[in-house]
Amino acid sequence: MAIAVTGPLASGKSTFVQALGDLGAETVSADEVVHDLLAGDEETIDAVTRRFGEGVRGESGIDRKALGREVFGDAKALGDLEEILHPRVREETERRAAASEAHLFVAEIPLLFEGGRGEQFDLTVAVTTPDERRRAWAEERGMGEEQRRAIEDRQLSGEEKARRADVVVENDGELDKLREQARALVNRALGERGSGGGEVDKEP
Repeated sequence: MAIAVTGPLASGKSTFVQALGDLGAETVSADEVVHDLLAGDEETIDAVTRRFGEGVRGESGIDRKALGREVFGDAKALGDLEEILHPRVREETERRAAASEAHLFVAEIPLLFEGGRGEQFDLTVAVTTPDERRRAWAEERGMGEEQRRAIEDRQLSGEEKARRADVVVENDGELDKLREQARALVNRALGERGSGGGEVDKEP
């Protein structure tokens, strides 16, 4: 069974996906794929350099901090970067999903519904977190208000992601609660897989 996990910025998506991985799921993160592409994929590195200049090159691939300074706060530049990266991320995620032999394959995809990819997965999950907590977590990552808003402006709201998802996971910062929800999702997914899958009902 293939599961996609989405949610707004700094909602705890990666932590939830990690919890699913700890329970035996094979996982992949869009951010992880982007990191790999910018670090070692020559085609991607060349495309980014042509658009943003040699100043974004680092000792190994693209200097992510230098690239960040070029795009954040600049909607056009950010859009150009997404046009370079998103098709490659999508291709790699689909490749890994097709090659997976795991009972559960989980992909963390921040722009799942924005990219029209929800229907590609057996089950979609939205992680939700109160806005105040998300802002605090974003600040802890060193992300400024302008940068955070530039990213969020290109995404659906957390409420809309939750409305579209099959399952909603509420993250209040309590790791044990998040792990409990991960275990419940694994039990549900494996149960549906064992019964032949079928169409997934919306969570009440």
